[in-house]
Amino acid sequence: MDKNSETPKTLTAFREATMELDNLYSLFPKFCGLSEAEYWSLLFIYEGIVTQSQISDQLFLSRQTLNSAFKQLRKKGLIRLEPYEDNQRSKQAFLTDTGKPFVEKNVLQMHRIEERAWRQMSGEEQEALTKLTKKFCGLIQKELTALGSDKIE
Repeated sequence: MDKNSETPKTLTAFREATMELDNLYSLFPKFCGLSEAEYWSLLFIYEGIVTQSQISDQLFLSRQTLNSAFKQLRKKGLIRLEPYEDNQRSKQAFLTDTGKPFVEKNVLQMHRIEERAWRQMSGEEQEALTKLTKKFCGLIQKELTALGSDKIE
């Protein structure tokens, strides 16, 4: 095999690290008894992003997947949907009286864990991790765009 076509050890290590991070983030919803789409939807609704369309765009999920998550959240009594006054077809999501304390107790607890871990890194480490991750994402996006995959954005 050509030396240039071998995957660099540093890239392999980075892939392993990102998979480990993805795995940790997938544990957040499990600790709350939710699917990933339900978990992130609740957080976005709590933060004021209230339409399925907006949440779908934020999570890069199909509307069908998000619609299923919303159905489950409604079934669990955590959200309610209400039409806009000027557009009855479009609905906005609100946390119910059960949903808001659920998010504050469970979902935000996961974010406090994340924040405590983040604070254990120096400011320089935090900035470097953020800067380099964004740079790497941008470089991958550039490569995908060059292949004609501009749908990745």
